[in-house]
Amino acid sequence: MTEQASSPTPLLRPEACANGRMVALADGIDVEIEPDPGSGASQWFHFAVEAPAGTRVRIVNADASTYPSGWPSSLVWWRSAARKWRALRPRFEDAMVQWNHPEPGGATSYALFPPYPAHRLAALARRVAGRPGAAAIAADPARGGAPRLVLGDGSPSARQIWIVCGQHGNEHPALWFAEGFVEGLLARPVLPDGVRFHVVPLANPTGWAAGHLRANAAGQDPNRLWDRPGTCREVGTLVDAMTGGGIDLLLDVHTDFEMGCVYLDVLDAWMATPSPLVAVRERFERGLSTASTDLAYGRRYPWQTAPRPELLAGMCAPAIERRFGVAALTLELPIGLYRNARGDEDVWSPQRSEALGRAAAAVLMADR
Repeated sequence: MTEQASSPTPLLRPEACANGRMVALADGIDVEIEPDPGSGASQWFHFAVEAPAGTRVRIVNADASTYPSGWPSSLVWWRSAARKWRALRPRFEDAMVQWNHPEPGGATSYALFPPYPAHRLAALARRVAGRPGAAAIAADPARGGAPRLVLGDGSPSARQIWIVCGQHGNEHPALWFAEGFVEGLLARPVLPDGVRFHVVPLANPTGWAAGHLRANAAGQDPNRLWDRPGTCREVGTLVDAMTGGGIDLLLDVHTDFEMGCVYLDVLDAWMATPSPLVAVRERFERGLSTASTDLAYGRRYPWQTAPRPELLAGMCAPAIERRFGVAALTLELPIGLYRNARGDEDVWSPQRSEALGRAAAAVLMADR
């Protein structure tokens, strides 16, 4: 390799979810993660390179990311040509994430997690649309809407359960969870009477396409604007749909880049959540911890101080609880290395997200 002068060669950009800017090309490839517009949030990367085997690749601004303490347990996922994604363990040294390019020839893609591809969501929507009584409601880009998959009892008295994933478009473990959840529903020839599921696999499609960690294309974090749905198109379309069709339970699924485990983010102490709603959450958590070895009942985010009032007001689950008076749960998934319910360390993967989604679907179908 020869040293790049004043204008670094751009990286090869994947067709969607791309994030990464080459800043130096000398004895290796130095890349910067591009922050979200507006908030400046950063962690997600997805780029491709062509280089000789063994070439050093570095993310040089890792210490400026939103969750720098998460890098030591992070993995780099890579694939070349049409191969499956594989994980490698990078080095976190000198405030940079670095690894060696594993294969010569052709383009090799790198990502913080295997990106959930648009063609899988389209195929999932077609399967749902072909199910009697189900519907795949297409995204409305003009209104910032997200695709919604609706399955189950269509009677007005049915319990309406909402699963919202991908508010932060490139929290990909949540997107794979959504596919697993829908697969769990589709695996049942007949869904239980009295319940209807509304699954939003990708609530922030413009942020997903732009490679943003949290923001939509306009630089807004949807999960801070649920108290002001009129100011954010992604939030507004969902609140309108919930208001029009009803909501009895919400599960909002995210990715935690630091905790290294599956957990429910519980805010009862500051929300004064009524005991009947607490009981709904506890039934779900006990059921999921029984159905999956990846969730330990009672694991929590270690809040040291009360969340700011504006944070509680704008986040999805607290805002839904206040607006509709229903149980609203936030499920956080890990990325990279994680600890299962027994405390054993393992690798979080798309397959684990899907399996947890299927388990969650089974728990909610059984909760009558």
